[in-house]
Amino acid sequence: MIMHKNKLVLFLAMLLVCSRVWADVETTDKVVISELSVEPGSSSVYNFTVSLDGSDTYYTAFEIDLTLPDGLSVATTSKGDLRVSMVKPSLYPYETEEQENEDGEIEEVKAYTHQLSKAMTGPNRLKVIVLSFENELFTKTSGNLFKVYVQASPYLKPGDVEIGVKALLVTPDEVKYYPEEYTSTSVQASTTSTLSLKVSADNKFGTCILPFGYDLPADGSLQAYTCNDYSSDAILLTKAERMEAYQPYILYSQEGFSSTLSGTVDASKYPEGGVVKQGFLVGTLVQKELTASTSYVMQNQGNGPLFYRVGATPFVLSAGKCYAELPEGSEARAIRFDDDATGIFETENEKLSGNQGTYDLSGRRVEKLEKGVYIVNGQKVVNW
Repeated sequence: MIMHKNKLVLFLAMLLVCSRVWADVETTDKVVISELSVEPGSSSVYNFTVSLDGSDTYYTAFEIDLTLPDGLSVATTSKGDLRVSMVKPSLYPYETEEQENEDGEIEEVKAYTHQLSKAMTGPNRLKVIVLSFENELFTKTSGNLFKVYVQASPYLKPGDVEIGVKALLVTPDEVKYYPEEYTSTSVQASTTSTLSLKVSADNKFGTCILPFGYDLPADGSLQAYTCNDYSSDAILLTKAERMEAYQPYILYSQEGFSSTLSGTVDASKYPEGGVVKQGFLVGTLVQKELTASTSYVMQNQGNGPLFYRVGATPFVLSAGKCYAELPEGSEARAIRFDDDATGIFETENEKLSGNQGTYDLSGRRVEKLEKGVYIVNGQKVVNW
């Protein structure tokens, strides 16, 4: 990323040098985005083309900023480079040169004087600059400028996807600009979403918010809980019969759980801002930086999964995860499951002995607790 930004600074400096007279001129020449359909959660890499349409001006360079919606991200190469490329030959001038290939044969190649630089200048902001050292004119007044390769997360809102566009178009004598950013809605996201849901056998706990409803397995291999109360030392969880769309949950699986889920997304239920709170749980459909001291994040720091309060260092929570939000001054760090039949609890320091009428889930008395779930004095207990 540092390399991209350094290159971007160099190109910006060149952009200033290459323009002889800087007169900010408003333009109506449109930068347009080609139509594209995506399926949220698909492993596919899609691409759209950004073009200059309807202009009668010969430009030499441009700087275009695209604001992508939450859930649509620029794909990267195996080396981590952003997948953005000029469309060639399009309207970029070139010269034909003879070069020797790997087989020792002479072949003609096209040498372009224009170069492209790209960088993410914000969480969803892509900046693309194309210019030449010689400040050469494009060969056409309209045409394809560059391609952007993107991936769609499971949490991309279905329907028309808006991409913000802001541009500077450079001629040898002036810079033309749009008075304000406008939006293109040529990308269509389907109502079907796919995602992988995993709870490790080691942690047994996890958090999740789904963009569609999901019937929990009848065999109990995965359980989901909401959080509507807390005590002085624990958050209290209530078992859910089903996972509803756009609701935050804490997950529990004794043996671990892994499955690929698909469902139909109702765009009308999409929470504004991509964040939804229910009780004391908050689920986020977008990457979120947590800074408030009232935010608690589930982590395993050696004592099993507990909710740790966010400290002075911000915590970046991934899309599709949840955190607990408790009143100021709370110190609850444990997880307690409080349903009608049993209570499952664990605390940071509490250790349970094996001689208190302890049984495994098959009803067999045990003398020593290993990691797992046991019945102790009539209560279901998770031991780490």
